[in-house]
Amino acid sequence: MGKHERQKIEEAEKIIVKILNSQKLTTSDRENYWIDHAFAIAKKIKEDFPYIKIARHLGNRYDNTGDILILSNKREFFIETKMSDTKTGIGTKANIGQDALTENLLFENNPKSWSEFRRDKKHEEWVNDYLNHFVKYPKYILKITNPILQKEEKARYLRELKKKKNKTAENILNLIHERDKKEKIEYLNYLKGQKQRKEMIKKFFVLITLGIHKKDVLENLIKSNNFFQEAQNLFVYYSNIFQGKVIVHKEDVGEKVRKIMERFLDFAIIFPKDVTHCKIVGIKKDGSREPLLQIVLHWKNIAQGIKTPCLNIFDLTG
Repeated sequence: MGKHERQKIEEAEKIIVKILNSQKLTTSDRENYWIDHAFAIAKKIKEDFPYIKIARHLGNRYDNTGDILILSNKREFFIETKMSDTKTGIGTKANIGQDALTENLLFENNPKSWSEFRRDKKHEEWVNDYLNHFVKYPKYILKITNPILQKEEKARYLRELKKKKNKTAENILNLIHERDKKEKIEYLNYLKGQKQRKEMIKKFFVLITLGIHKKDVLENLIKSNNFFQEAQNLFVYYSNIFQGKVIVHKEDVGEKVRKIMERFLDFAIIFPKDVTHCKIVGIKKDGSREPLLQIVLHWKNIAQGIKTPCLNIFDLTG
């Protein structure tokens, strides 16, 4: 979602708050792309919670779990909205920041992040060495003065040649892919030797399950002492379009969190051998482990080892 789209969504959240507080809407409010969704969500919230005293927009604050705070009958709860102009779309597991495993305090004694580990391994240098095995780059690439941009353009050029069955380009990219894979496995083996913080892993799992993926939000909420209390008072309202009408349904996230906490006594990260991912598992009372999330070291753009490192998250709960 682009900056403009996010702005429109945030404006729609403020419109919902106005409706809940019986405030007058402006012409600009009524022209918002998501206005029909805002009315439908506000109507559903009022039906679910008929005794609202006041609603407050929380927006981009990083110390809470929702977009809107509701005070009703001496009870405080949080609302998160997810609006989609398609038939479905309730949010999925996502890719998150490359250093999320260490930034979110899942291990003791401040181990190296993935980015720090790559820097120690001189990742950029050896990637460039491989790319420079190709000696016939176009002049427009060789004239690029920014070394990062030049590296990316070289890799992009080789990727296009590979599609045309150029063996040299294919071999170079394959060599980078294989060395990058070994480097990822080496990093995960390094993390495997670190002492884990089980309580933070539990928080991390719950946050990802709740659909909270932004770096700053994750880092702040995971440190919050009130996190689980807030999470158990969070409701997500999804709006979608079906046959030309806005359909809204509610998810009781608090109930979801309670069920997670009841099922598992503890949480841990396991590191399968010779793969580029780790897994968060729930540990049951009988000691058995259930895989919950798979976390993959990944590069989003151009090719593995080249551009935009991240962690890909996959839900294993079925």
